Amino acid sequence: MQLAVNLVPGTLARELSLFEGMALTYVAVDILRASTVISTALHNGAEAVIPVGDVESARVSKNAPALQNALLCGERGGRRLEGFDLGNSPAEYTRAKVEDRTLIYASTNGSVAVTAAPTGATVLVGGLVNLTALAQSVVRLDQPVLIACAGKEGGFSLEDAAGAGAIISKLWELDPALELVNDSARAAQILWDQYRSDPVMPLWQSQHGIYLIQIGFGADLAVCGAVDTVPIVPVMRDGRLVAEPTPFSNDLN
Repeated sequence: MQLAVNLVPGTLARELSLFEGMALTYVAVDILRASTVISTALHNGAEAVIPVGDVESARVSKNAPALQNALLCGERGGRRLEGFDLGNSPAEYTRAKVEDRTLIYASTNGSVAVTAAPTGATVLVGGLVNLTALAQSVVRLDQPVLIACAGKEGGFSLEDAAGAGAIISKLWELDPALELVNDSARAAQILWDQYRSDPVMPLWQSQHGIYLIQIGFGADLAVCGAVDTVPIVPVMRDGRLVAEPTPFSNDLN
């Protein structure tokens, strides 16, 4: 199985060209905080999460007859948007609030990374919280893999790069024949080697992590850095992220 990593959004097209004409597994990674929010919402019974690339698209989607009862969710500047039901803290996505609901989700970086997936790709959302479940799903698909780091407003994100490295390490445990096909993947793996003993540390040291602490969301860092606490995989089906329907086992170890 071949794997590449895209570290910043602006180079996505170039990295996708490595797999031109191939069936592709596309893994969107936004450690702080979309990967955790989406996984948590689905784990707590949300029917689906509809990722959109901008705030206006979210509000327009809400006007569709089929989505009148959907929850508007997302942030700008890390804070809940005016008129939205939920923001971007995983603590908000409780079962009481999201069970059996469809969520329209617009975040600054994470939902953009999801919607940037190429047509025809199998789209998954991965983070530290669903690391093992994600890796098992990727191995079962047995396709070339592109890990797309959401980054921060178009730039590099320390925590997303480390998260990509964590996924690579877990995949190597399950598939020793995994082949890294670009230097970004190798760099992510090397970075994760520095943090594997303390997965939350890159979140604390990252620019975005420091910002979240400053605006009162410091508790989210430990939640987003907790490995294997949300054992589901969000997968795109007809424009909606839903929970992978079958439970994962440990039979790949």
